[in-house]
Amino acid sequence: MRKRTLENEAPSPPDPYLGLTPNQIIAFNLAQARLWKGWTQDQAAEALEPYLGKRWSKASVSQAERSIAGKFVRNFDADEIVAFARAFELPIGWFFMPPPPHSDQPGVPVKLSTPDAERLGTALALLVDLVFGDESNQALLEMRLDAWLQQGPPQLTQAQQRITNLVRCRIDSLARATIDDLDAWQITLRAMANQLEDLETRARAAVDEELDAASRPPAGDRRAAASRNAGQ
Repeated sequence: MRKRTLENEAPSPPDPYLGLTPNQIIAFNLAQARLWKGWTQDQAAEALEPYLGKRWSKASVSQAERSIAGKFVRNFDADEIVAFARAFELPIGWFFMPPPPHSDQPGVPVKLSTPDAERLGTALALLVDLVFGDESNQALLEMRLDAWLQQGPPQLTQAQQRITNLVRCRIDSLARATIDDLDAWQITLRAMANQLEDLETRARAAVDEELDAASRPPAGDRRAAASRNAGQ
């Protein structure tokens, strides 16, 4: 069998998109966090050490950041992501924010690479929904947070204390709004009650008038009765 040469091979079609795994997204945002702080890779390794429980070398930081290139993709675990958030003083959601939507290749978009959409890829916008949630997700988070705060956790951080105060302010605002609504409803109900009472009075008067008219004899009978009374 004759081997195909490069000349005989058809050029491969361009990739429809540049797919990045969630771990590559974290690698991209790890580099962005370091740039945000203005740190060198050595400084980042030093800041991470207390939270990772070990010292990363400059090469380890570089390798983690270069996972975005795809030659070697590091699998970050939850402990590391929490350490990143603490070391860089950034929320965990920072490390899942989407990268720029366009790649270096013209016309090739960046998408999230997930097992359920290998052929077409998943839109990067999904990451925004996963980080911030929709209205129903946010409501669930508020419920869980409120339930946790009601248990009186000790040593609240300043941020948690602000959240607690906001929750209390929101409850107070809702209570005030409810009281105002109750006052308005009471005024409306009183007006409706007055109108119903007036309608009832008019209806009773109309019924009494009809009953009185029905009990009186016709006009001809009244005249005959009057004549008889006069003759007597």
